[in-house]
Amino acid sequence: MKKAIVLSTIIIFMNSILLLADCSNRLKTNFILNEDKVFDKNTKLTWFRCSLGTNWKDSVGCEGTPKLFYFNEALEDVKQISNGWRLPTINELRSITEEEYENTIINTSVFPDIKNMTVFAPYWSSTHVENMPNLIYYIDFIDNRLDAHSKGYSMFVRLVKSVNK
Repeated sequence: MKKAIVLSTIIIFMNSILLLADCSNRLKTNFILNEDKVFDKNTKLTWFRCSLGTNWKDSVGCEGTPKLFYFNEALEDVKQISNGWRLPTINELRSITEEEYENTIINTSVFPDIKNMTVFAPYWSSTHVENMPNLIYYIDFIDNRLDAHSKGYSMFVRLVKSVNK
């Protein structure tokens, strides 16, 4: 019995190491980190690493608490930031998800403020549901839910920019 428990523990430990190695390799191959921004070589998109409401601090990561926004409020805040930054489409948001992580579907080494969210992490997209303009698609980075909600619901915002590196 003890041998079986020890063997099971070793197998679980080795699988954890392989999972971490896979995440680390994915980071090296897909993303180029540059302090508060990350460039995705696959999609050619640049992302803010922190959600709106938090700020990047070297050696710390994202400081503060991500702010919840109603959809129209998010659009207004994005206009003030401008310089090409915008709400991502639902397909762009899906492009940064990775299903192999244990508690999230997003790499918290790349997007560190997600690791502070334990229950839900719904993020607005800019994509309207066809024939239902009051419904906007969102993705929850904790439970991998892709759904739509009314503009009167509050969610988090991660900005993206279409630029070539």
